[in-house]
Amino acid sequence: MRQWPFDGREDALARIAGDFAGRRIHAVLLPAPAGAGKTRLAREALRQLGRRRLWIAATRAATAIPFGAMVPLVPDDLPPTAGDAATVRAIRARVAAWGGREAVAIAVDDAHLLDSASATVIAQLVAGGRAFVLLTARTGEPLADCLARLAADGVARVLELPPLPEAVLDRLIDHSTGGTVDAARRRSLRAGSGGNPMTLWELLHGAVPGGLIELVASRLKSLDAGTRAAVETVACGEPVPLGILEKLAGSAVVAAAEESGLLVCEEYAGQVQVRLEHPLHGEVLRERMARARARQIYRSLAEHLIATPLRRREDVLRAALWQVESGRVVRPDLVREGARHAVGCGELALAERLAGAAAQAEPGAEGAWLLAEILEYQGRGDEAAALVSPDPPARPAERVRWAAIRARSLYWGQGDLAGAMRALDAAGAHPAITASRASLLFFCGQSAAAAGLARAVLDRHDSDPQAQVWAAAVATGALGFLGRLEEAEKARMHGSAIAEAHAAALPLARFEMETGACLAHLAAGSPAAAGAIAAAGRRGPEAGEASVPGSVWALLGGLAALAAGGPATADRLLAEALTGLERADARRLRRLASAALAGARALRGDDRTAGELMAAADRLEDGTNEIFEPWIESWRAWVARAAGDGDSATSYARRAADRAAAAGQPAVEALALYDVARLGGAADLDRLDALEGPLPDALGTAARALATGDAAGLGRAAGLLDALGHHLHAAELATAAAHTLRVAGRRGPAGLVAAEAVALRAKCQDARTPMLDDLDLGDVLSVRERQVALLAVRHTSKQIATRLGLAVRTVDNTLARVYTKLGISGRGQLRSLLTAADQPQDAG
Repeated sequence: MRQWPFDGREDALARIAGDFAGRRIHAVLLPAPAGAGKTRLAREALRQLGRRRLWIAATRAATAIPFGAMVPLVPDDLPPTAGDAATVRAIRARVAAWGGREAVAIAVDDAHLLDSASATVIAQLVAGGRAFVLLTARTGEPLADCLARLAADGVARVLELPPLPEAVLDRLIDHSTGGTVDAARRRSLRAGSGGNPMTLWELLHGAVPGGLIELVASRLKSLDAGTRAAVETVACGEPVPLGILEKLAGSAVVAAAEESGLLVCEEYAGQVQVRLEHPLHGEVLRERMARARARQIYRSLAEHLIATPLRRREDVLRAALWQVESGRVVRPDLVREGARHAVGCGELALAERLAGAAAQAEPGAEGAWLLAEILEYQGRGDEAAALVSPDPPARPAERVRWAAIRARSLYWGQGDLAGAMRALDAAGAHPAITASRASLLFFCGQSAAAAGLARAVLDRHDSDPQAQVWAAAVATGALGFLGRLEEAEKARMHGSAIAEAHAAALPLARFEMETGACLAHLAAGSPAAAGAIAAAGRRGPEAGEASVPGSVWALLGGLAALAAGGPATADRLLAEALTGLERADARRLRRLASAALAGARALRGDDRTAGELMAAADRLEDGTNEIFEPWIESWRAWVARAAGDGDSATSYARRAADRAAAAGQPAVEALALYDVARLGGAADLDRLDALEGPLPDALGTAARALATGDAAGLGRAAGLLDALGHHLHAAELATAAAHTLRVAGRRGPAGLVAAEAVALRAKCQDARTPMLDDLDLGDVLSVRERQVALLAVRHTSKQIATRLGLAVRTVDNTLARVYTKLGISGRGQLRSLLTAADQPQDAG
């Protein structure tokens, strides 16, 4: 712990310093769980208090020795035969001689371990104002009455230490790991630590001798048999319904365990649930529990829960998991239902485990198909295909499900489109089969055909909910790519209503609908709406730690940020997505993620990494997901431009436009055609004019204004594209407009437009493109403002004031004007802006 910086307790430190500076409070009591940082806080505070400082550590070994903790305060000349009263008087006199409360600060660590004589001395020092005292104590442990009364008497403050917030935990994680922890692991560490820094340390570095794990183990070892049984039961099944726990352990035992602080009762969804007070208690108990004992507990839990009506969805998942953990599955149907529920929560590893146990307990097609679906969700199509017979079942109803599962496993697992279509052909014209065929056609880049088939399913009255959701998701995405966003939204509303109504039976329906909607908005040129959908998805229940849905939402969020012109945000999200997809890639999206990340790195000027990522994407090409090829070619163009190959860049952009045109993607085609102009080539204005929609119209205006040097047209196009969420395009156009006006000698209007360009550029993080290089901050800032701004990148206000012969306040006021004019909030953004503006890319 000593290797970590002091972080997250600054407010508490300030409160303590304030109490010491005042006169009313003579002591501060810091009660907190083990490992919460109370000792570190007390040490940091003591360093700032008084002229005479003393640290006293109470220990369990010294508890039986009167004045055992007071040895540092006992005068050297006190006779060994002195009685208790004489010892107390001698200590009081010695401390008083040091200068009293304004000069003396004493910290007592683990005050709950003080012997009664030592506690009395400390209480008298506080009550008499002879010293300012800090007391740390572990919550749940009894504190001597004389110390506890200090707060009631108004001379001491109780200062609670809340769990550390996520931002602080992230900084501590980064300090220990150098920032190498991915988002999934980071979420796991935050949750597992419960905001406790020592727990976080041990999760990161492993248990240390004498650390929190040994402390917890020691506490649990001292429990009586009944209480330990209750706590072990909760450790295995938490949260456990209170009613079940009371039946198993007895209400008196449960009440005593709650009173001791080991168990916590909370109301959730109208039912009282019991959990352990700290996550680490469960880790220690489960790790040290005999396997036979654990199975016995799970068997009892499962038996009692299965005997209830199982009204809540989580009841089913618990009943499934507890059966599997007990080693005896008595209700395979519940275990299969629990597996489906786990899928809906994004817990695919758990879902696989449950489905496998159910299939083993009750062999047959139903169990095998469920397991195959779950394996396919995790990107393990080969394993899924092995569980599904190549020959269709005889019964028509079974044949439909067989065909849908086999088609997906063949296409996504082996890239075998022909085999997938043959499997669907064997099942006839059932709505679910038509919807499955539409899905494959969509990902093959045939949006018009996919939308037509999906519409046919949606129009049929005999379509089951699963077929309706599949069709609606396909229709939503396909119509978006076709530029028919209004129709796409109608299909989304239809499918979302069905997904909501059948959430239990169709756990991934909401995810399927919303990913279709996100793709629709991306393809139609609405990155802000796509980003909002992705952000909501990342907060959803299925986007759990290390889950396939979580990786997909990170990917889609990154694509939205990239389209909007935020390469730094895109970089972070796409890197997270790529890490997740390397673990499980259900829809072969790693190629898309790698190519998109290459595009983000290219926009940030990192040509080497961009080239490596694009090469990696090319190695993953397998004939699937042709729908995304135009995007990939567009990013390839920017990778070439970052490497200084302007001719190849414009060639790739034209190829992206041709592929988009062939696939019927008007907004994607328009962006690719316009990229030709952004990359230094001549855009095909006739093709742009022929495309319909708000985005093609705005891009056509922009391309024509660039070609003719029309400053007013550039400004209009900038406003249109900014409103559509394409901030980088807008910033480039405003920069071009300012440059055009400046070249024409119209410096006044040029300055106004340049100010707009700077404001737009602030939305684009650290993007670097050829058209941004023409921005001249001299059009926005005065000579003195630019001088101070450039110095502020590397110097403090005081250093700038000394260098320019100004007052520090003058420097700060000048910087405030600079921030206002540039639409930024501090030196970090200023540094990014000026560095990008003063380091143009190669001409190419």
